[in-house]
Amino acid sequence: MTMGDLQQLCLGTDHVSKNACRIYILGVTQGLAVGLAMADARSGRPCVTGATSAETLESTLKARLDADLEAAPAHRDRDAARFIGSVLARAFPCPKPPAQ
Repeated sequence: MTMGDLQQLCLGTDHVSKNACRIYILGVTQGLAVGLAMADARSGRPCVTGATSAETLESTLKARLDADLEAAPAHRDRDAARFIGSVLARAFPCPKPPAQ
């Protein structure tokens, strides 16, 4: 999304535009927090390429979300952004550097 796209979305006065604007900003903010936590922990991080479709990301996350909540309904109150980060890190791991 470009800055112009975001501006147009956030200028909308209808309910859908207002919610999409807020959700986009919240998503980026939470993504930054998760990314910083991953960097601090030196844990695995995702390497999602530009060729990965939104549909692939959605189906990957929905499948894991459904499976996790079916197995552990109490997880409903856990942070969604952290869950997404961990799923993406497992589903799209970064390549390991070659051994020297």
